[in-house]
This record gives sequence, structure tokens and C-alpha cells, in this order.
Amino acid sequence: MFAIALTLALAAAPPPPAQTEAGRIAITTGAPLLTLDMEKLKGEPSRLAWSADAKELYLQTVEHDGHGAVKSTKHYVITLASKTVKSVDQEPAWASEYWAWKSAQTSPAAAGFRISVDQRTETKRATATPTGGDLAKGGNPDPTAGTSLSDVASAANQTQTLNIFALKIRSEVLGEWINEAVAPGLNFGWAPAPLHAIAFARRDGDRRETGSLVLLDESGRKEDVANAKAAWLPAFSDDGKALAWLGRKDKKHFELMVGSVGSR
Repeated sequence: MFAIALTLALAAAPPPPAQTEAGRIAITTGAPLLTLDMEKLKGEPSRLAWSADAKELYLQTVEHDGHGAVKSTKHYVITLASKTVKSVDQEPAWASEYWAWKSAQTSPAAAGFRISVDQRTETKRATATPTGGDLAKGGNPDPTAGTSLSDVASAANQTQTLNIFALKIRSEVLGEWINEAVAPGLNFGWAPAPLHAIAFARRDGDRRETGSLVLLDESGRKEDVANAKAAWLPAFSDDGKALAWLGRKDKKHFELMVGSVGSR
């Protein structure tokens, strides 16, 4: 059975504090802090976490095998003041603690503001048919032309079963995973209490692609973050004053972006 249990990996949030007014927040986009070369760092970004003092970020990268399974994991600490990236042996304790609430199923500020996981199965039928030969031109099949009636029938009947998992907040779809396990926190990050908000980059099922960065509050109001395209791993700082994310430049490079969080 496809790993529906992995949806439960959406980490349980700590007991929420007393609720406060959500308020409107806005993100001021700054210039990229640095460019990350994934040929040097190896793999694709899989975690981004803030230190409690907001002076460092932890970056985790993973490499996948031909079947999509993780075959290696690398760990890095980014010092913001010096814009340097240092390899470390393991994930720091502060990064693990941060990730637990950042990627949780429920907002740290409001128990009712939570992500649901929907599952559905779709059957995708192949649309391509063989080309060439008299049959493709509307005539009789020529066995020597490389196309036969059985070729056409086989192509028409090819199907693929898609197991699709969708993360949603009410009617808002945060992202979809097709024939792979859900990766909590990859495309979203909760704001810390008392902010009732989440930042997410909509994902359509392609492991390598995400969309623009969107801010969504508990009342359902949302807006795009300016100049935040192909965003990965949005992460609010512990004090809620900054939002970091990775913007994909090309297949092998990401830009680390940090915006200031203010009220509207």
C-alpha cells in the first residue's frame, strides 16, 4: 500500500498558546544573500531552519536514487553576517526543534488553523500513438513500415495509476504529491505565535518545481510575496520578524532570500 501513513509524519505541533488577533502581515523582499551551488552542496534542499538568535540558518540537502528514495543526506550551517556556508556532521539540535513546529500540521498560534491531507487516485491514459506507416496516414497497415494494429491498440490502452496526496487548508490547496511520500515543510512554513499565518509555494506534483510564494492568514486572506518565484522551504524566524526561502535560479542553483516581516 502506498505510504498513506507518511501523511502522519506532519509533526504534531506543541500545545498552542492563547489565541490572539491574527492581524495582517507583509513581507519586504530584499536582495539575495547568497547563491547556493547544488553541485558543490550535493543534492536538493530538503530543510531550512533558523537558529533562535536569527544569526544562522541550517540547510539540509538530500540526494535521490533512480527510484526517488533518499540515498544520502548532507548538513550545512549558513552564517548570515558573513554569508558563509559550513559543512557540519549532523543536524543541530536547534534546527530539529525549529523544524518540529515549522513543518507541523497545526499552526503554533491557533489549534483550528491546520492542514488537512486528502488522498485520491486517478488513472492517466496515454495520449500518444505510434506514427509512421500507411495506418498513420489513414490507409491500410503495412507490416514493413514499423506500425501495426497491435502497436496502435497497445499505445491507446496504456494507462498509469496516480496516487495523489494534497495538502489543504480549507479550500486552499498548498500542494500535491504524485506517487511519492508527502514532504512536510518542503513548500510551507508556519509563522510563530502570535502570528496566525502560513507561507507556502504551491506545488503541482513535480518534485523539482514549486510556484510563487503566498502568504495566507487564518481568515483566508492571501497575497503573493513580490519577486518570490519558484520558492522552496519558506521559513519564518522564531521571533516572526523575518522570512527566509530559497528561490530556484536554474537546475543547479538556488538563491537564499530573506525578507522582513511587518504589519499591514
